[in-house]
Amino acid sequence: MTKDRKLTDAFSHTAGVFIVLGILIAVNVLFGSLRLRADLTEDRIYTLSDGTRGLVRDLERTVVLKYYFSAGNPDLPVPIKQFGQRVNDLLREYASASRGRIRIERYDPQPDSDEEEWAQRYGLQGQSLDPLGFGPPVYMGLVAVAGAREAAIPFVSPGEEPRLEYAITRLISEVVQERKPKLGVMSPLPVLGQPRGPMMQEPQGWLFIEELKRQYEVQLLTPPFNAVPDDIDLVVAIHPKDLQDATLFALDQFILRGGRLLAFVDPLCLTEQQRMDQPMQPWAMPSFASDLNRLMQNWGVELAAGRVVADPAAASQVGFGPGGAEMMPTWLSLRGGAGIDKEQIVTSGLDALMFPFPGAFTGEAVEGLTRTVLVRASEDASLLPASLATQPGPEKMRSAMPEPGASLALRLQGRFPTAFPDGAPRAAPEDGEEDPAPPADFLREAEAEGVVVLVADVDIIFDEYAVRRGNFMGQIVYQPINNNLDFAINLVEELAGSDALIGLRSRGRVDRPFHRVLALAARAQARGQQEELRLQSRLQELQIRLSELQTGKQEDQQFILSPEQQHEIERFSQERFETQRQLREVRKNLRRDINRLGALLKSINLLAMPIAVATFGLGYWWKRRQRGA
Repeated sequence: MTKDRKLTDAFSHTAGVFIVLGILIAVNVLFGSLRLRADLTEDRIYTLSDGTRGLVRDLERTVVLKYYFSAGNPDLPVPIKQFGQRVNDLLREYASASRGRIRIERYDPQPDSDEEEWAQRYGLQGQSLDPLGFGPPVYMGLVAVAGAREAAIPFVSPGEEPRLEYAITRLISEVVQERKPKLGVMSPLPVLGQPRGPMMQEPQGWLFIEELKRQYEVQLLTPPFNAVPDDIDLVVAIHPKDLQDATLFALDQFILRGGRLLAFVDPLCLTEQQRMDQPMQPWAMPSFASDLNRLMQNWGVELAAGRVVADPAAASQVGFGPGGAEMMPTWLSLRGGAGIDKEQIVTSGLDALMFPFPGAFTGEAVEGLTRTVLVRASEDASLLPASLATQPGPEKMRSAMPEPGASLALRLQGRFPTAFPDGAPRAAPEDGEEDPAPPADFLREAEAEGVVVLVADVDIIFDEYAVRRGNFMGQIVYQPINNNLDFAINLVEELAGSDALIGLRSRGRVDRPFHRVLALAARAQARGQQEELRLQSRLQELQIRLSELQTGKQEDQQFILSPEQQHEIERFSQERFETQRQLREVRKNLRRDINRLGALLKSINLLAMPIAVATFGLGYWWKRRQRGA
């Protein structure tokens, strides 16, 4: 090869390198602003729901999301930093889906800075990492601003990550709403408080209603009425009993217009039973039941008439008379999230619900409706006659009819069929009162999708069964005893909010548990507990044996160990030593198995990519060699 040929080849190779570098730089310049995203997580935790995408895509005004995160805090734990970055990534998804309608502003509020002052003005809460509270506060809050309206999430807790999309979407929906949602409340019970004299203060209603008044405009709907006002966003029906056709027709038309209904019905309402101020006929038994079966039967579901759910797996201890108590299977306490759908936003954060003598919804939704069970009983549930539900003793269970997984609360969504295809019938006058005349024009089919949530218990939202009342420095305070009010308020928030919030599911968690490690630990712990129980049982046997030997001794030998006692003590010591050795062996095997599994996972993580690259290179080399051959 001549000298000129070598120089030409060298120049060609050098020029090729520069050409490749130039192409890479050009590609980076051209596509540097392009974001290519692929969500490969099992639960699609980085993918926005269709409802959220629809909301942010159709925004008519610009929304600024101000994210305050103390990312520069040197003492910030690594898990908190990673969670803060995930929040930032999710906000970028909102901005990307909004087509420019959502702007993200990020702030790092350092101590005594303007950013910290603004964070405090917005009501964001700084949390100290120092147990004594001396360290600088950590901020992780979000503020939404749209024009003159603003709303904030004071602190985004890592524990609330599954509900994060719901919280952000609700925040955006809150600042773009033109007015407060308006609720229509209808009930024969004094949910808004007992009437008082003209000089008395405003009556105190149920705590559930008082909480709603803080966030919504609440209007009382007094039956009978022939139409639901057009400005009502949600109707909350509490114990709707003995409704006339005109009122049912009004609710039917409201749902056909795309309205939303939250109904608490009950086969046996303890709250009403305790009041006992309803007019009673001497020849008739009082009824404490309510339902909307006149409407619900057309939707494919109904409340089991006169039946109460009994579930031994959720039985509660109930007192009967002075000093008497028993586990009552018809008074349900769902503990530890049992029977609660954790994938639904409205129920994902609930751990304890109490249903005193609830009913059950039966049947399947008709075509056009989606049925989602929010709360259910266990597979051991059954139905009892309401007349037997409150009786003590197991005899009442003889009348039980199996109803595995009885539905205690469900949501229906879609285009509802009408229960009055020919319009509302006029009722005959009774006691000088006429049923209000229905409007001449009415809907025979749904013109928009509606949503109905049904709960088979009224007492769940009564103060006595949801909170404990106390006095603190002269102020009345309420301490929740379960998640009953959280559940009810969550339902209202979902139904009174944007369409994007309806049925929004809980997002998965990023932290994935090592199921095999947890299973190994559980097995070892179970074995250890068995050994410990065996040791304790043996110790009790020894104590009994020693007592027997002691009682058989003479009075002058009470403080001297007999040969039998010495033998028993020595044998127990040896057995205790052997048991402790076995416990140590169990723990050692557990650590060995966990370390072995950890080493295997680490090896896979470290070697998987190099092996994959090497395999690809060898395959590519072999393929080229085959072609050359």
